[in-house]
Amino acid sequence: MSTSQLHEQIRAALFQLREVNPTSHVHLLLDGNHPCHVDDALHPSQLARREIACTPVTIKRADFAHDPQICPSLVTLFSPGDRGYPDELLLDQSIAYAQAHHASVNGTDVCGWLLSERCAEELAPHLAHACELFDLTLGKRRVLPLFEPHRLALAADAGKDGFMRRWLGPVSHWLWVDLNGALRSVTAHDLAEDGQGRQHLDENDWKAQRRVDEAKVVLLALADAQRMVPVKPEIAIDRALQRAIDEGLQRTEDLVFFALNDFSIGSGWAGHPAALRAIAQAQAGPQTLSELISALNDATLDEIAAYRVDAS
Repeated sequence: MSTSQLHEQIRAALFQLREVNPTSHVHLLLDGNHPCHVDDALHPSQLARREIACTPVTIKRADFAHDPQICPSLVTLFSPGDRGYPDELLLDQSIAYAQAHHASVNGTDVCGWLLSERCAEELAPHLAHACELFDLTLGKRRVLPLFEPHRLALAADAGKDGFMRRWLGPVSHWLWVDLNGALRSVTAHDLAEDGQGRQHLDENDWKAQRRVDEAKVVLLALADAQRMVPVKPEIAIDRALQRAIDEGLQRTEDLVFFALNDFSIGSGWAGHPAALRAIAQAQAGPQTLSELISALNDATLDEIAAYRVDAS
């Protein structure tokens, strides 16, 4: 999607939401833990100098209490009663930034646009509390920055409506740009209520959250190989990484190579006998899966590429 198309889509979506929800604010969520150049319009030092007053409200992450400057923050773009956006340029700059950095391996400063009846000062404590979740894999509570677009996409696609509805709390609509540069959104009233039990992120969800760093490397490899990024890339890439782990691979470079092959030649490639031998050798020895596969002769490589057709 081009920058202009995304720009028009986000503006149209926010306009419609404002019309339907006249008592709601539109907030921009920024993440100070990700690089934003000091000269960028969204950098805190630049926000403070804008012609129209702009004071970000800090979301106090428990693990960043020692350094509030890297905590996420809310900037109010629109409040009930405003005739339009008081700072139209700021909305445009946030969309442009999100588009420019949506696939960055370092993450993005622009985490999304939130609709809520609460002002920023009232919403910030909820979002800070929402970052603290019980990690079933560790058996304790810890901070999970689920507001990051990549992490939010994984949670939104996990089928945990009850959890997401609770996690959103006073946020009625959350819009963000995914790894594919596409506009995604989650709406509270579209999510099913919790049943008799309270849904939580399960062990598989936490493991997926831990694979985010590897997933970003896979995305970078796809871009370098000029391969098309799949629809809903966060969940698609994580499933490929999970298949690699299920095969017994552990090294990051092996996981990334396996996932890249899944998207390049199809998920059946790993079932070829030569590929299976290489995977077993990569598990047990010092050579990487890439080195082992590259050492195969051309005829065998052609067979592996064709095996995906036979296996489908």
